[in-house]
Amino acid sequence: MTAYEEAYEQALKFLAVRFLSEGELRYKLQLRQVREELIDAVVETLQREDLLNDARLARAVYQYYARKGQYGHAYIVNKLKKRKLSVPSDICPVDEMAVAEQLLSRRFSGPSPDCRKLSRYLQNRGFSISIIREILHRI
Repeated sequence: MTAYEEAYEQALKFLAVRFLSEGELRYKLQLRQVREELIDAVVETLQREDLLNDARLARAVYQYYARKGQYGHAYIVNKLKKRKLSVPSDICPVDEMAVAEQLLSRRFSGPSPDCRKLSRYLQNRGFSISIIREILHRI
C-alpha cells in the first residue's frame, strides 16, 4: 500500500466517525505525521468525491444548533469557528429575540427573576447584548 493510499484510508476512517471540516481533517492527519503534499492530495480527492464539503457541513452545524432553540447567533458562530468553519452566507440567522424569550419562559417561571442571573444565562448562550437589554427592559 502506498503512502497516499494509507493517508486516504486514514482520512476515510476519521470521516466514518463523524463529518469533519477540511481544517479538522488536516489537523488529524498532521497528528499522524502524514506529509503535507499527501494531505493536499487526499483532501482534493475527498472534495472531488463530495465526502469533504465545508459549506454543506457549516450549514448543517448552524441549522443543528438553531433547531435546538437554546442558543444565540454568537454561540453558534463560535461552534463553527471551533470546527474551522465559516458562517454560510446563505444561512438565515437565528431569531434571537424569539429564542431568548422562549428559553427564559421555560427556565425562569417564578416571580421576578434576578436580572443579573438572566443576563449571565443569556450571555453564556451567545445572545447579543442588544437582545439581552431588550429582554431585561421588558421585565
